[in-house]
Amino acid sequence: MTQSSNIIRRSSVVVCAFSRHVRNVTVVMACLLCLFSGRVPDVMAADDAYIAGYAAAVLHNEFKAPKASVLVQNGVVTVEAESLGTVDRAKVQAALEAIPGVTRVEVREGPAIADIPSVSPPQVIKPETPRTESKFLPRNFLFAPFHADPRWPHFSIASRRISSGIEPKSTGSANFGETFALYRDAAPLDGQWDIALQAGVFSMFNMDTSSKDLVNADYTAGLLASYRTGAFSGFLRVHHQSSHLGDEFILNSRTPVNRLNLSFEEVDLKLSYELASWLRVYGGGGVLVGKDPKTLGIGTSQFGAELNSPWTLFSGKVRPVVYADFQANERSNWAVSRSLMAGLQFENARIGDRKVQVLVEYFKGPSPNGQFFTQNTDWLGLGIHLYY
Repeated sequence: MTQSSNIIRRSSVVVCAFSRHVRNVTVVMACLLCLFSGRVPDVMAADDAYIAGYAAAVLHNEFKAPKASVLVQNGVVTVEAESLGTVDRAKVQAALEAIPGVTRVEVREGPAIADIPSVSPPQVIKPETPRTESKFLPRNFLFAPFHADPRWPHFSIASRRISSGIEPKSTGSANFGETFALYRDAAPLDGQWDIALQAGVFSMFNMDTSSKDLVNADYTAGLLASYRTGAFSGFLRVHHQSSHLGDEFILNSRTPVNRLNLSFEEVDLKLSYELASWLRVYGGGGVLVGKDPKTLGIGTSQFGAELNSPWTLFSGKVRPVVYADFQANERSNWAVSRSLMAGLQFENARIGDRKVQVLVEYFKGPSPNGQFFTQNTDWLGLGIHLYY
């Protein structure tokens, strides 16, 4: 019996030791899994101070927003919209919602969040003092693109069906261009200003021909000075545009082509205001300071609105968008052109401001294609647009 008892006792010791070993290994494996999966134990994630620090780091490092005001209370993160400056509010919300322990994210318009009364003391991250040093080759551009403007430089392809006008009935468009900031510095009213280059090529092809003839190509290049403070932004631009007919179109045309040597320089001023994080309006005008032909009217005007849905699909990676742009120019006797676009924007809050848009487009009015500016056109199309 004594020997049997010793054996049982020794077996129990071995089993206990093995159990502790397995338990320790399990704890280590769980910790490693948390580290590699990016997850944090709930006891840490639920700590408001931890969340506030994490959120401040995300805003500073990923969105370059050191002035952002962050308040965290019971897992609810509140960010003051005005403190984000030019940063996309929707992207901020998607990025902060991914922080472990965050139950909700609010981007608040109105009074500073530090002034909002609360039942229990919240964790508040004070914004850093604005940095006023100049920046050479800064990231992005202070003024957001006019997405529905047929002549805003960016990369895109589109297929269009023309229902009226003398342009080919089935056309394809391949465009490329960009706005590239050169220098940025602090400006009055807690704002920023920068100077940028802008260039683009806009082409139209006849898809009904075997060789897909180039019909028209417009070239533009300019210099812009822009300013932004909070939801307000604007730019002053000097740019050149020239228009050219394609050789194949001229040679293969069944009727003689009356070619116009359309070329001009324009000085224009455009202003924009974000009424909410999801709604923007803009407008402005300009004058032609150099033109060919000489009889070209000099006045230009433009206004529009853009709606970026505050709701997203597929974990914040797909966003519905609607854009409208209207232009009336003296060269086309002030007839109003309407450019309407709507569709889906594919984005990632963790990858800067890159966007891919798939948009249905409708246009009616004086043609934006330079050689046909005296003619009205009407089209329905589908395009893919890239913004960097």
